Amino acid sequence: MIINILKQRIQNYIKELIKDEQGINNLVVEEPKNEKFGDLSTNASMVLAPLLKENPLEIAEKLKRELISKFEEVEDISIVKPGFINFNLKDDFIKKALQEIVKKKEEFGFNNSGKGISIQLEYVSSNPTGNLHIGHGRWGALGDSLANIYKACGYDIFREYYVNDYGTQAEKFSECAQCIYLRHFGISTPYPENGYPEEVVSDAVKRLLEKYNDRFIIEKNGEKKVDGGTFRKEVIEIMVSQIRETLALMGVEYDRWFYESSLYENSNFEKVIENLKERNLIYSKDGALWFRASMFADDEDRVVIRKDGNPTYFASDILYLIDKVKRGYDILLYILGADHHGYVDRLRAIGRALGLPEDKIVIIIGQLVKIVDRGETLKMSRRKGNLYNLRDLIEEVGKDAVRYFFSMNSFDTPMDFDISLAKQKSNQNPVYYVQYAHARIESIIEKIKESSPEGGSLNGFSIENFSFEKIDTSELVLKNKCERKLAKTMILYPDVVYSACRNNAPYLVTQYLYRLASEFHYFYNNFRIINDIDGRVTVDTDRFILIVLVRQVLQNALKLLNVSAPKKM
Repeated sequence: MIINILKQRIQNYIKELIKDEQGINNLVVEEPKNEKFGDLSTNASMVLAPLLKENPLEIAEKLKRELISKFEEVEDISIVKPGFINFNLKDDFIKKALQEIVKKKEEFGFNNSGKGISIQLEYVSSNPTGNLHIGHGRWGALGDSLANIYKACGYDIFREYYVNDYGTQAEKFSECAQCIYLRHFGISTPYPENGYPEEVVSDAVKRLLEKYNDRFIIEKNGEKKVDGGTFRKEVIEIMVSQIRETLALMGVEYDRWFYESSLYENSNFEKVIENLKERNLIYSKDGALWFRASMFADDEDRVVIRKDGNPTYFASDILYLIDKVKRGYDILLYILGADHHGYVDRLRAIGRALGLPEDKIVIIIGQLVKIVDRGETLKMSRRKGNLYNLRDLIEEVGKDAVRYFFSMNSFDTPMDFDISLAKQKSNQNPVYYVQYAHARIESIIEKIKESSPEGGSLNGFSIENFSFEKIDTSELVLKNKCERKLAKTMILYPDVVYSACRNNAPYLVTQYLYRLASEFHYFYNNFRIINDIDGRVTVDTDRFILIVLVRQVLQNALKLLNVSAPKKM
């Protein structure tokens, strides 16, 4: 992590210089937008200037002289107004850093910054009362990719899906399903008012009939009815299985599917309520029980038990958070949809009431997704049932496009998912463009194999005897700026993984992938790796080693997003 290593050295120097950490949070070490200014740049002198009350250019000269010029990785240091310090990395250092790809292979890019820290990550958690919509796909891609990124940074990750199988929505869905189920056996019953779309409910009932037929029909007082309790459990489980299947199609898996109903077993709810009463966190008003959420920075107090004696969703939120805390995770990370903004203050109020540190609960709010096809926005309505859902999208454009496209943007901004673009097999399609870089490298390797004489070599290079593990990057010859740029980009990959983790930003990985692919495609189009002169085939071994390293980095980054690295396209 060259950028973060250099940044840490500069930070340590500043801390020692001013004996205070105040103000250095704005310090950056980054690539300048214009390549002519060098490989990296820092604003350290501008950060120090107001603290030391000195001219930033004079501070920059001091930093250059007393600190940065002593970095063994750095050369060609320059200062530009108003105080930026620009510098290049030594070619020998770049080549030495490339050896880490050879050494770590599939784990190149990994770090131990999160070692010893456990995170419970909850994402998607859609109610089992309908198909997953497009937004759920975005949260699934974010959650799953983030889990991979956190794991690459040494964190202990536990992925969880919270199943809302308790309460009014599950009960309403069950009532709708019972109606359709009874109709199948010729028993007419009115469909619940404001019920769920019959198309969605009918699909669940169809699966239920295939598995159980008339098992849930009981006769009571001469009238055929449905055994409601067992039926409800099974029809909800059918919906959960559909959700599992859809998420599995896009490669999203969980360590645990946590059922809300389990929170109410063994008198757990009653015990929690008594405990909260003893702590004066709950009071009675207007026949209901209220939680003193306003004492903990929420907008208002929240009802826990309604007048009819039934617990609210907020009650389940309390129980679930308590359960998570008991399991001992260091960080509780929630990924919520755009319609959950109001949930944030409520959740934090519960955490404060339980005495949790502020940084224990981390909440990401994702923004909306629009599906666009040939310039037209597709209409989606979960309640009306005539929706273009997540499974439709996966089946139309494929898992890789869904995963990559959902990871291309910051999740705090709305996005348009362009179906026609996602289906294109062209350089305009970013996932195709990145995957094609990998496939091109594979094709080069295959061409060398086909051109090699049996048991022989091409100008001393034998693909049969080539070993990735025996590559010595210190011997590489970088013949031009393009090759050096490609090498430098590769050694920056660990910084990308680190930053993606720190900022909860998988889009940094997609940006990096596109950049690396672009640089490779340019390299491929302008420089020969295999030469065929008058029937004599030769291999530029330095360039061959360079592209093999690119292949490994592409594979590693794509794996974080759970996008495939195809050999042929």
